[in-house]
Amino acid sequence: MKKLILGLLLALSAHQAQAQNSAHALGVHFGGSTTDIEYQYHFSKRNFLDVTLGLFDFDKGFAAQGIYNWNLHSWDWTPGFAVWKCWGGYGAGLGCYSHHDDHDLIVGPVGTLGFGFTLCDIPLTVGLDYRPMVAFNLGDSFKVIDSGFRNIGVTLTYRF
Repeated sequence: MKKLILGLLLALSAHQAQAQNSAHALGVHFGGSTTDIEYQYHFSKRNFLDVTLGLFDFDKGFAAQGIYNWNLHSWDWTPGFAVWKCWGGYGAGLGCYSHHDDHDLIVGPVGTLGFGFTLCDIPLTVGLDYRPMVAFNLGDSFKVIDSGFRNIGVTLTYRF
């Protein structure tokens, strides 16, 4: 009986360790100019790819973004509860923007700088980030859509 209980405990702890080291994460981002669903692929503890798809400037369009991020620094301020970290990266975005009767293509560079924590017991990350997009409107008239600069938001991701 002791061997069975020990075996079950080892199996459960191995499963938990595997869940926290998983390369995949799904989440949401609620920002000043975007509301996104995001997928992350973690190459290592140092870098990850963040792909988002969602609304741009709320009801005026949508955008897909790909950002390559680096974990810049981590802190163990609250051992046993969470690991705190700072990340940053850059990438590109593509989407559609509707204003009045115009339906135009938008493209441009995207950056990110974030700060948050990952819980120790549950592979959930909560963070505050800034994700500006320099959105170039490639429709009838070329212009820069400045609402992409106001994209300060909250991000929640779960690694599985």
